[in-house]
Amino acid sequence: MESKSTGKEKEEEEAEALKKRISSHPLYELLVQTHKDCLKVGSIDEADQSHNIMKQKLAAGAMPSSSLLTQTDLDHFMEAYCLALTKLKEAMEEPQHETVAFINSMHMQLRELTTTYPETSDHSTTSSDIR
Repeated sequence: MESKSTGKEKEEEEAEALKKRISSHPLYELLVQTHKDCLKVGSIDEADQSHNIMKQKLAAGAMPSSSLLTQTDLDHFMEAYCLALTKLKEAMEEPQHETVAFINSMHMQLRELTTTYPETSDHSTTSSDIR
């Protein structure tokens, strides 16, 4: 029984060491900001669910052992993760940009219609005028 707790303690120590290496990495602040930017684009409920899933994976030991991750591997991971989050944010924003462009286009067309054909109170159309 003693060896199980020692093994678990070693895993916890490695996980803590890896967390410290990641949080002290030069790209860590960029990673955090990029993650926050993604959460701002998405809905709050989805962001909370995503955050909870990530916390569960970290708690379950989904991270590799710190001894298996070299500094070069960590650098590549941090760069790739930042890039992936940036692309995710852009992909999430694209439908919103398209929606805003569509609404602006419709608004401009409606404005053109109202300025091209202004309503006049002098010439009201009745059913006898339409014939």
